Amino acid sequence: MNKHLYRIIFNKARGLLMVVAEIASAGREGGRRVRRSKTAVCQCRLSSLSCAMLALFSSVLVVNSAFAGIVADGQAPNNQQPHIVSTANGTPQVNIQTPSQGGVSRNTYSQFDVGQNGVILNNSRQNTATQQGGMILGNPWLARGEATVILNEVNSRDPSQLNGYVEVAGRQAQVVIANPAGITCDGCGFINANRATMTTGQAQLNNGQLTGFDVERGEIVIQGAGMDNSRQDHTDIIARSVKINASLVAKDLKVTAGRNQVDASHRQIDKKATGGSNRPMMAVDVAQLGGMYANKIRLMGTENGVGVHNAGNIGAQAGTLVVTADGRIENSGQMSGQEGVSIASNGAIENSGAVRSGADANLTAAGDLHNSGAVTANNHLQTKSATLNSEREACWRRGLIRMASW
Repeated sequence: MNKHLYRIIFNKARGLLMVVAEIASAGREGGRRVRRSKTAVCQCRLSSLSCAMLALFSSVLVVNSAFAGIVADGQAPNNQQPHIVSTANGTPQVNIQTPSQGGVSRNTYSQFDVGQNGVILNNSRQNTATQQGGMILGNPWLARGEATVILNEVNSRDPSQLNGYVEVAGRQAQVVIANPAGITCDGCGFINANRATMTTGQAQLNNGQLTGFDVERGEIVIQGAGMDNSRQDHTDIIARSVKINASLVAKDLKVTAGRNQVDASHRQIDKKATGGSNRPMMAVDVAQLGGMYANKIRLMGTENGVGVHNAGNIGAQAGTLVVTADGRIENSGQMSGQEGVSIASNGAIENSGAVRSGADANLTAAGDLHNSGAVTANNHLQTKSATLNSEREACWRRGLIRMASW
């Protein structure tokens, strides 16, 4: 037999085509030689290189199947397509793309879904240890240095499903997940990220720097097993609308909802002109089983006439709670801030739950302020509204109370 000649035969026992030596028979049954038919056997000659390419192609199919939840966007420029491999224990590993001179690694996906085993964003030039994947090899695309911002842009009609932790291997970095179709978090969180940003806005870049986000649509939902961002100094949620149906734990939490231009630091918010499609019922909706727990919380709804509803628990445990909305603010749950509470609405404020401040409390409404629950402050309690309605069972107490009207 010529050792460089091979045949492909149909293996009846396995039900598939196999590459075999030239002298192998097409199939056997009960010790009798089976007649080969042209329809049952495909016979050809392959070089050693062809066989190697066939094996490689098969392995690529296996890899793509294994990481079907995280897929690089083949329509994006090559320098924006991340390389997706596997760690030794099977955790998906993303070798992020080479950062810009501004330190931004731009990675574009057609799908970015994270399973319960999590995902690793490889931001290390050298081999390094990870919490989820053990030891991993260095990222060959980081020869010029690691990223300070890992931008993950998703071009899809479907929301991203984050059901596990996103871990940064190597140098800490800000992680941004941007999907205009939406993001759903159910047991998600971040490891070794100094800032975590989830947004439905289009990322804006200038000269290799991330400058902000253009939000036109999309909803971010926290549900099920919730979101654990207790290891990050800063957490940003920026979307057209936000639903909190489970627990969200963070340190410094900022939530901005509406059609806005938001800068990269999440300090400057420019509301777009009135318009747009599919205006949400609520900018931020916290369900009875939902809650936000952080040291400091700033919650903002900017869209005209669109309000904020809380039936759960919003608690700033070491700092201030600030809630502002262009529309009505309704609280039937708990709102608290250890260092102060500020609630302001361009519409009305209705409180049938509890608002508690360890320092000052300020409630400001352009319309009616209706309290049938409890509002307490250890220091000063101040209200300002067009009209003030307080039911008999309502409670205003502690410190100096000032009530004014427009």
